[in-house]
Amino acid sequence: MENLSQNNHNVTNAQLTTPAIDLLAPMDRFTATSRLYVRLHRHQLLVRKYWWVLLLMLGLTVLPAYLLTRALPRTYQSEARLWLTGKLDLSEGRLYTEELVNFLGTQADLLRSRAIQERALAKVEQQLPKGQALKPVPGVLDVIRSLVSAPAAKKAAEEFPFRLKVSESSKSSILELRATGTEPNSTQLFLKELMAQYLSFKREIREGASDRAVASLAKQVNSLASDLKGQQERMYAFQLTNNVVFLQEQGSGAGSYLAQLSRQLATLQTELQLLQSVQPEQWVELGSKPRSAVVGQPPPGEGPAQDLMAGLTGPHNDLLRAAQQAQLLKAKREELGRVLRPMHPKILKFDEDIAAQEKLMEIARDEIRQQLINRRQALQLEVNNLQKSFDQWEGKTLQASRKMVDYDRLRQDVQRTQAAYDKLLSVISTVDVGKSVDQENVSVLEQASVALPVRHMFRYLGLALGMALILSGAILWIFGKLDDRFASQTELAEEVSERVIGQVLDVQLRQLTAPMGREILSTQRFEFMESFRSIRSALWFMDPNGSKPKTILIASAVPQEGKSTVALYLASTMAIGGSRVLLIDGDMRRSKLHQHLGVPSSPGLAEILNREATPREAIVTTSLDNLSFLPAGVPNLQPGELVLRSQWDWLLKEAGPHFDYILIDSPPVLAADDAMTLASRVDGTLFVVRGSFTSARLVRDALDALRQRRARVLGLIFNRAITSVFAHYPYQRYRNEYRWQAA
Repeated sequence: MENLSQNNHNVTNAQLTTPAIDLLAPMDRFTATSRLYVRLHRHQLLVRKYWWVLLLMLGLTVLPAYLLTRALPRTYQSEARLWLTGKLDLSEGRLYTEELVNFLGTQADLLRSRAIQERALAKVEQQLPKGQALKPVPGVLDVIRSLVSAPAAKKAAEEFPFRLKVSESSKSSILELRATGTEPNSTQLFLKELMAQYLSFKREIREGASDRAVASLAKQVNSLASDLKGQQERMYAFQLTNNVVFLQEQGSGAGSYLAQLSRQLATLQTELQLLQSVQPEQWVELGSKPRSAVVGQPPPGEGPAQDLMAGLTGPHNDLLRAAQQAQLLKAKREELGRVLRPMHPKILKFDEDIAAQEKLMEIARDEIRQQLINRRQALQLEVNNLQKSFDQWEGKTLQASRKMVDYDRLRQDVQRTQAAYDKLLSVISTVDVGKSVDQENVSVLEQASVALPVRHMFRYLGLALGMALILSGAILWIFGKLDDRFASQTELAEEVSERVIGQVLDVQLRQLTAPMGREILSTQRFEFMESFRSIRSALWFMDPNGSKPKTILIASAVPQEGKSTVALYLASTMAIGGSRVLLIDGDMRRSKLHQHLGVPSSPGLAEILNREATPREAIVTTSLDNLSFLPAGVPNLQPGELVLRSQWDWLLKEAGPHFDYILIDSPPVLAADDAMTLASRVDGTLFVVRGSFTSARLVRDALDALRQRRARVLGLIFNRAITSVFAHYPYQRYRNEYRWQAA
């Protein structure tokens, strides 16, 4: 035991170190699977109990469907197929197109339209023999209406005589047609004429569209011809009043001359600005700059300055020579001034020469200044004259340009109108050609087949069967929602807080032809007896650390839950196991245990509680070793009053030393107060719940009543558990392999 405990401890520690996700994920999956099997088991029991609902629904749906199908007259069906074919594209642009996104749906709706069907019907009626009338195809509702009233039959006679079904596929370009009628030849003929009228209708639509297009195009051509004529007349009028060639030459020459004037004006304006900004002293520096290496191409901005210098060459040279001579004299005077006095004759001579040179420089400056003024005035006058000439030629150029722009606009309008006119003429010719040679893009793949009889029996019966199953499922679902009885031990364990210590299978017991004994118990089914052995083991090992329950009350919520049977076989099983057992029939209202044990009903418990007999006189032995029995007796007072007496405690005290276990069968908890009174006087209570019988509300009420009396509930026994393919009962699987037989 210590090693086993140590191993369990190690396993627990290993599980604690496992990540939570690895531990919980399988549990969730197994729990969900177990709950699924519980629900399936419940549904199977529901179907097993309410199987008559399915039969009732079948009778309400299949039988009327069969009768109505038999009442329907015979109909015939013909089939054909259309498909979307390719076509040659004979023109640059397609003038008549159809929407291909929903092309099949559009063609199917056209075939279903009453207009095309009536055209086909008219053709069929023309080919029928005189006096032959077409009858409409009756349906289920028509048969019902005809059975109810005559006007309904008259209304059905006015309906369309054929039924058409058009099927389209999203993954192919084929339309399947099925026509149904009351006569085979007319049905085949109708489907054939329907396809012919459909193709004819499409051809008429295409021709009508072509005619409308030609008429609209002709109207536009006439309008364009009128516009073209007016535009040509306006261009001719412009050419009569204006010489276009002269305007072109004038515009070109005036532009060149205007550009030349613009260059001259810019040159003169630059020179004028230079004269207005320069001073005579600056020409000394300007003249000292190096000339451009390329002859005739002065640097940018120096052309007017060089021209100006060329006009002032004489005065400028005089000024330059005087300045140079003055500088030379000043240099020599300064050199002599270092050794001679200022009043020395040589120094005075140099001063006079320097003054003479400066006088010459002043005269040269005055002459240059006067020449600049004259040049500035001449340039200003020339700039003004050139500006006037530029303005005149600019006006002439703009006028010629405006006239040429007007001419170009008139010419382009004529060209555009002429192009549109020619295009419409070509379109009209194309439409006329397409109208005669255009091809149909829908062709007949399979002609109308020979009309064969239609058999509606299997289809209508299948629909009726499906409806019966749906209605039955809905009714059973409602019954399942309203049913709160426990269908399995798992449901009982999930809904009730007390633990379930065992379950007893619902098996057919053999009738007891003799008092209870080993031979009688051995004849019962293996799984039934193993259930009680399991409960016996649960009681023996219920509390290994404390006192075992000795006096045990067998109770249930309502009658017919099998608590007396549980008490009888549990006591017998414990006695066979070697325990001394006293079975007390505590149900003094409806005692039955004495009949199974073959003993008289009195004296018994009632006489002991009424002090009319002693336990030694009332307790009897049975044919089963170690099993004693105390019958219920015949009470002369209300059993509920007898239970309250102190003789109960005295009885249990007196019998206790002689037995290992005392089992007491009691009335139902909710039927009488006896069980609740006895529950507080015993060591524990075994509560019996019958499968698919006891309501969950009643079980909770009974357990609450026992808790209020502070009774100790040892556990629950799920009695008469119904087997199914979704319920797992281990006793059934091994009953043949593990049944013990005496040698």
